[in-house]
Amino acid sequence: MEKCFNCGNPIGEDERTCRFCGANQRAYRMIMASSEKAYNDGLAKARDHDISGAIESLNRSVRFNKRNTKARDLLGLVYLRYGEPVLALREWVIAKNFDPDDELANRYLDSASSNPGAFEKIDTAAKKFNTAYKYARAKAFDLAALELKNVVRENPDMVKARQLLALIYMQEGEYSKAYSELKAAKEDDENNPLTVRYLKEVRSHLVSGKKKKKKKTDRRSTVSINDGHDVVMMPRQSFIEALDNSKSGLFNILIGIAIGILAFVFLVSPTMKQRENEETRKALITANSTTASSKSDAADLKKQITSLQNKLDKYEGKSDVKGSYENLIKAQQQATGDKADLDAARKTLKEANKKLLGTSGKDLYKSLTAQIDQQTLTTKYDEGKNAFRQRDYDKAIDALKTVVKIDDTYDNGEAVYELAQSYEYKGDTKNALKYYQKVAKDYAQFYRGRSSARKVQQLQQAQQNQQAQTNG
Repeated sequence: MEKCFNCGNPIGEDERTCRFCGANQRAYRMIMASSEKAYNDGLAKARDHDISGAIESLNRSVRFNKRNTKARDLLGLVYLRYGEPVLALREWVIAKNFDPDDELANRYLDSASSNPGAFEKIDTAAKKFNTAYKYARAKAFDLAALELKNVVRENPDMVKARQLLALIYMQEGEYSKAYSELKAAKEDDENNPLTVRYLKEVRSHLVSGKKKKKKKTDRRSTVSINDGHDVVMMPRQSFIEALDNSKSGLFNILIGIAIGILAFVFLVSPTMKQRENEETRKALITANSTTASSKSDAADLKKQITSLQNKLDKYEGKSDVKGSYENLIKAQQQATGDKADLDAARKTLKEANKKLLGTSGKDLYKSLTAQIDQQTLTTKYDEGKNAFRQRDYDKAIDALKTVVKIDDTYDNGEAVYELAQSYEYKGDTKNALKYYQKVAKDYAQFYRGRSSARKVQQLQQAQQNQQAQTNG
């Protein structure tokens, strides 16, 4: 027996209308079947790496049946793969509201809350993509390409980042690079209409480029001879053979050239040298007469040079525009690649004077600072946690202090909490209290905030007891 979707009373499986409320059961069954069909279609497309098609089918499924939680669960996963963590969380929250016992939705939401770093990484990539999009809209294509390369390196599956990077390459006429990005995007999202359209455009340019190159090669294989009235086109090889057949004429031409060179050496060249020597002699006389009058001004010039040098020394390093850009580029190189040195990149970036940079340079400076900070946060945080587990509290403090200095709210306050613990276990009560008090104040409604408040009371009580024993 089934239940009527409208009134909830039992009805037969073959009944077209509910005998209690008159609701059309046949239409309802068709809608439910359409939702299931769209879900199965989306599932098949997701397995075949057709992400765009899967999103379209699954959205159609939940439009037919908003309570289709398995379609929403899968749609959330597809959105996450597409680089849209907010949309993914939205689908899982809706699924959980419709069915509190939805095991998959609960598992995905628990994973998101227990591992915020993974979602934060995707969210950071989305923010970088938005920044790159703004650069591209402002026609700062070099900055946009730089930002998108970082996004693609950190999130290779982010199709829209590869599409925008390919579009920038197309704008710059680098169709081979655009083709590589689009091929990679097609592997992740097989039938994305934008990728397919861009690929068609790129292929047409690559084919036309090959044809132009072939025509240029054909033109080079011929020789044009213009006698003033007509232009004769003949193969290059035939032209060379014709020259070979007139060796005697060529020999006479060479003899004439040799006679001309000898005439220049023995007749023209001596006259030219004599004239140059005369001009040099006059210049020396003028220079000697000028030297005598210049000596009296030498002392004044020396004083002026010294004064200017002193002024230059005061501004050394502050007005070096070229040096600032060089440091900016050097910091970028140090922060990227397999052998990235974030500490060196941060130090080099500080040597670049931001005030001397242009608009694009300042944007790159800001973007690079954010990139270095984000990578430093991830690296130092992991380093600090591992050192804390191994009871190497000095190393943990050094790493976690760097994290807290950049972002004292990192990982929802977990970084500053572990820093306080490291100080406590090291025996540095003063600094432990400082950071425990911060956590207790900023996260009072959370468990770590309440735990920190208890720690503050315990440490302060221990200090009072120790002071009482000392006084007694």
